[in-house]
Amino acid sequence: LHNTCIVQKKKQKLSKCGRSDQPHFLSPSQKSELYNRLFVDHRHKFVYCSVPKAACTEWKQIILKTSGISQYEDKDIHSIFPHYDHQFRRLSDLSSTNALRVLDDYYTFTFVRDPMVRIVSAWRDKFQYHARENRSDYVNFHHKYGRQIIRRFRGEDQYTPDQLERGFPVSFTEFIAYLTSFSNPEEMNEHWVPASVLCRPCHIEYNLLGHFEEQKREGEYLIDYLKIKDFVPRGFFREASTTSRDEALRLLKVLPLDQRVILAQLYRDDALLLGYDLRQFLNVSLPPWNPRRRY
Repeated sequence: LHNTCIVQKKKQKLSKCGRSDQPHFLSPSQKSELYNRLFVDHRHKFVYCSVPKAACTEWKQIILKTSGISQYEDKDIHSIFPHYDHQFRRLSDLSSTNALRVLDDYYTFTFVRDPMVRIVSAWRDKFQYHARENRSDYVNFHHKYGRQIIRRFRGEDQYTPDQLERGFPVSFTEFIAYLTSFSNPEEMNEHWVPASVLCRPCHIEYNLLGHFEEQKREGEYLIDYLKIKDFVPRGFFREASTTSRDEALRLLKVLPLDQRVILAQLYRDDALLLGYDLRQFLNVSLPPWNPRRRY
């Protein structure tokens, strides 16, 4: 039954690609960025496309355990911090011929998340958690993005030199003003760029488009199917909480109409291709397809 549902989802997704804003062909830079996101486990013959804020930490932890990297074989999976590890094997490491062979022969999958919940989660994680304010990776993020957002979307008399220097915290109103200033989602940071742009489901025929909201059921199915259960402790995948969804509903419904319309345009393909309904958050319909607009 589960396999049947997966096949049905693939067919529904592929039938909608022609009405999406996805390009007919990827440019060399788009292809390079995509291949760099595709993590490969040659021992177990699978390829995973990483989407930030959609269980990517868990799947990267799993890959470092399953790929045969000696330093991780005896390490507790929960203690692995995977985001800056350079030992991942990526599709971009392979020649074009070998990359195509891997995509043909290996099991390919990704996990996605409701785009509106995902952007709220990204804002909360990157610009609100004071416990992480002094961690070097977050400091760099605040300096690169927080300063820009504060300078552009907070009145000059509304911030102190110290607040601008830190680039933290950033309000949700400011963050949405920043997001809706984009006309091309490809120019966004990976934590809020649409998953349909990150993983290109119209160009990679994924065996499984998993959903964060179903991560426990689909994750457990997948580790069993891939025969990697011995690497993953029981209860590793948890039921997705509804807290972030409730917060997204509360925050997004009160946004000005023009911003909600822009968000619907930016994340249109995530709704169309990945099976999410933006109307419950934005109270606007999806914009009509424009064949002249391709990202």
